[in-house]
Amino acid sequence: MPSTTVQKPMQARAKARRDMIIARTEDILARDGIEAITTTAVAREAGIPVGSIYRYFKDRNDIIGLLHQVAYDDVVGTVANALEQMEPGQGFRKTHEQLIRVFWRAARSHPTFRDLTRWANAHNSLWDVTPGPESHLDELVRQTLAVAGVQLPEGREQVMLRTAVTTLSVLIDQALEEDDDAEADALIDEITTLLDRYFE
Repeated sequence: MPSTTVQKPMQARAKARRDMIIARTEDILARDGIEAITTTAVAREAGIPVGSIYRYFKDRNDIIGLLHQVAYDDVVGTVANALEQMEPGQGFRKTHEQLIRVFWRAARSHPTFRDLTRWANAHNSLWDVTPGPESHLDELVRQTLAVAGVQLPEGREQVMLRTAVTTLSVLIDQALEEDDDAEADALIDEITTLLDRYFE
């Protein structure tokens, strides 16, 4: 999702205020849910005038979008750490399946990821919420292929990566919505099978 932040504060005091706005928004999210987040509620929670929020954010959606990016980066960071521990050359299917399960568990256990992802999916087009080239997910797919020892055909690498990242992003979102672990597990297995055959 592209950043829509109005101002990137450079001074320590301004950065501290922006961080405080984000922290108070997280407090509202944890306590009252995503629908309770408004610029007025955030200002009240932070003890600052509403106008101060607009120095750093366009609107409530801008703040929530940033929170979603932070949550997403947390989950992807967990997967990246798992990837670093993996044995190279064990094949794409095994490597990929293990990483999807790490992603799924990290996303399900994260305190805000699921709610923020639902919000992002409901308020943006598929294009806006699908990670693109040079995203964290794109980089993870590249690293997974490298660890698995898979080389993509020359001339098709970029489009194959884009297809894989889009497919992975959409299907993982569906797996996250499954409350039945067995159903989620079956969907993860299908995601792995689909991409394994795609990269054969």
